[in-house]
Amino acid sequence: MLTVAQYEVIRRKVLVDGISQREVARELGHSRKTVKKAVEHPLPLGYRRRQPRTQPVLEPVRAMIEAWLEADRERPRKQRHTAQRVFERLRDEHQFAGSYSPIQRFVASWKRQQGLHTSDVYVPLVFAAGEEAQVDWGEARVLVNGQERTLQFFCVRLAFSRATFVRAYERQDQVSFLDGHVRALSFFGGVPKRLAYDNLKTAVIRVGRGRERDLNQKFVELRSWYLFDTRFCNVSSGHEKGHVENLVKRVQRTFLTPLPEVSSLEELNRQLERDCQRELDQTTRDPRDGVERTSRELFAEEQAQLRPLPTQAYAACDEEATRIDKFSTARFANCSYSVPVEHAHQPCVVRGYLDRVEIFCEHECVATHRRGTAAAKTAAAKTVTDQYVLEPRHYLPLLARKPGLLHNGRPFQGEPFGPDFALLRRELEYRYAADGTKQFLRVLLLLTDHPEADVFAAVSKCVALRAFNADAIENTLRNAPLNLPSSRLDLSDRPELANVGSGIRLATDYDALFETQRDRDADRDADRDTDRDTDADRAADSPASRRTSAPGHESLIDESLIDESLVDHRGADAAPLAETCASFIDTRCCSPDTLCCSGIKVDLVPVPDPVPITRKEDAA
Repeated sequence: MLTVAQYEVIRRKVLVDGISQREVARELGHSRKTVKKAVEHPLPLGYRRRQPRTQPVLEPVRAMIEAWLEADRERPRKQRHTAQRVFERLRDEHQFAGSYSPIQRFVASWKRQQGLHTSDVYVPLVFAAGEEAQVDWGEARVLVNGQERTLQFFCVRLAFSRATFVRAYERQDQVSFLDGHVRALSFFGGVPKRLAYDNLKTAVIRVGRGRERDLNQKFVELRSWYLFDTRFCNVSSGHEKGHVENLVKRVQRTFLTPLPEVSSLEELNRQLERDCQRELDQTTRDPRDGVERTSRELFAEEQAQLRPLPTQAYAACDEEATRIDKFSTARFANCSYSVPVEHAHQPCVVRGYLDRVEIFCEHECVATHRRGTAAAKTAAAKTVTDQYVLEPRHYLPLLARKPGLLHNGRPFQGEPFGPDFALLRRELEYRYAADGTKQFLRVLLLLTDHPEADVFAAVSKCVALRAFNADAIENTLRNAPLNLPSSRLDLSDRPELANVGSGIRLATDYDALFETQRDRDADRDADRDTDRDTDADRAADSPASRRTSAPGHESLIDESLIDESLVDHRGADAAPLAETCASFIDTRCCSPDTLCCSGIKVDLVPVPDPVPITRKEDAA
């Protein structure tokens, strides 16, 4: 190929000196075609391919790329493949070994052929560390449990480090907007100096002239809580917050392309949080010197410039004052939420969070429920269908006076207390007919007097043993306390009894305890017989007999109670315990119907006074 200097020589000889092209070709040793080309073109035309260059790396995936781009025609405009996303999928999913450049050229060429190629112009913005974060909403479609749904995405990006936060919500409502701020600032670990918005309704009520804005009261509370400044863009000027606009596009075309398939909104948010963490490893240019650094490095520097978070997070909720009606429910956002019946007909305050509703009476939280979905209006009647979120435990006190609620009361429909209670009710009504329902009511009323966990455990235990009876459940609850720490016999004031042993005793130890008592009873009976013989000798004519016992009470010990007490107080040594009990019985230190200090029940039986003996001599 000739150079520009050689072109100049040829052109001078022909066009200036007037020499023919044939003579110039002969003189300079070029072909006549080359001389003609130099005369016609001031500069060399360069190399031109007669056939397009082959692309051996791209050819195997060309059809796949075209299929993806064709499928994008049916997808939302903001969730279509970019050249970068096509390259990432080929690299990660199909082990593509080529570079990004041929993919970029192919996608651009394909879009030009389809008339889809557009070009946008952006102006780069520069911000100091911690100066500004930009906020915006995005929309995308996601497959949730196999069903395609449209979700809203709350996006925040720090302008200096490009650190991002993204979270999915069902709606772009006030509570979601406030909750997104609370979670984003917690994710960043601080508060930037200023937050930039467009004129979204959850923050701006009215747009005035210039920078004049009338703000939503809840948004003013949020701004006062975290003490950040605000900047609102001009109308239809989203490019004034270009960082977050680019983030929304990246979320739609990278995080959510292809459409993610998840089982719940919580799973999707966990996936988005991982994506935000990976974004910190992306390289970007430092706005100060143009040196490439990772967003994580810049974010660590920016965090030091953020204002510390308040000690307590802002309560992201709607608040409404209302009154509890005769059904013991409070109305909020087209749903009725139950409260305990003792608070019926009282004023209350309802706080509606994103996932729950709290009801307060006299500044005390009396009920907490999951947030019900807003009821929709019917197209024909334009009426709102009521939805109830009821807790059956709130209505248990009414069952004692209104047992019919168990059959038709809305709170008790289905299996509100779980499968064990449902099985118990079926078995009781099958085994005891009408009395079975009364027994089930007795079991339910136990929830008002005992810890809920203990009642549920007692019911589960009896159902497992097929002991379908209210008395069995009450006995289990009373005699076998559940979830209580085991106790030991306190012998701190009797060190002579505090012998530490293994707690295992032979049966002969119990026999010895009763042998000692029986020996004492035998000696006492022998003394009584001796007294009777003496009295009989002195009053042979009197058939009366008397029991020779000291005035007072005769002590009798329940052997089963001794055994049960020894089991209950197995931390103490059985031998000194038995001796102590015997000594108490002998000395009659216990009062009737009480426990002796060793923990054994002693029943004391009154003994009648001695019968006076009448002598014949005295009678005469």
